[in-house]
Amino acid sequence: MIRVEPGKEYITWAKRNTSNHVYPLSIAENRQYGDIFVDNVIDPHSVLFWHYCGFAYLTGEASDSILKEIAEEVSVKSKRRMILITDDPSVISFMDNMGCIISKRIEYEYDGMPCGSKKQCGFEVKKIDAKNIRSITGRIIPSFSWEEEQFLRNGFGYIAEMNNRYCGVAFSSAVSSEEVDIGVEVDPCYRGQGIASALALKMCEEIINMGKRPVWAHAESNM
Repeated sequence: MIRVEPGKEYITWAKRNTSNHVYPLSIAENRQYGDIFVDNVIDPHSVLFWHYCGFAYLTGEASDSILKEIAEEVSVKSKRRMILITDDPSVISFMDNMGCIISKRIEYEYDGMPCGSKKQCGFEVKKIDAKNIRSITGRIIPSFSWEEEQFLRNGFGYIAEMNNRYCGVAFSSAVSSEEVDIGVEVDPCYRGQGIASALALKMCEEIINMGKRPVWAHAESNM
């Protein structure tokens, strides 16, 4: 596989991906950091989009030799995590036998705003900015899929605070010209109080005002 720079020619490939669009497009459109690999620069048959967060998406027809190269060369030499997101049974079978981390993601699409939202009880929602971004702790937070400077430039999100303490976050985990994937996490000590719903609602409102679609997904194993 040959590493190439993001460019317009790879936007079509990103949109062809059957597992996801927003993460591959975020790289192809040069909105978020990530790598693009092709099997042939002149006439590619397969394109690998490898997002900053570690999610990787393979578009096109990949031979066993290409899959083996991805498993043995690309991910190992780069020394960073790779989770191949795919719904192709043959790819899943092959890569699983190679000892790779494979994930099938369940996606949800926006189908309209709720008629009403629960009243916020005891917490305040604030937009993420340079002053509060470093107060955000947890696993699914902006640093999961962005470098801080790039997030403040190209991303957005909201935090919830209760008694001046951080308690939850919702943010743009991936951004393309068409969609925004919402990452959301609430501190375990504050769950069950409607915080995630309030934060996700604010995200949906902003995404829709931008003329884009809100999307959300999770690993099949993470029910």
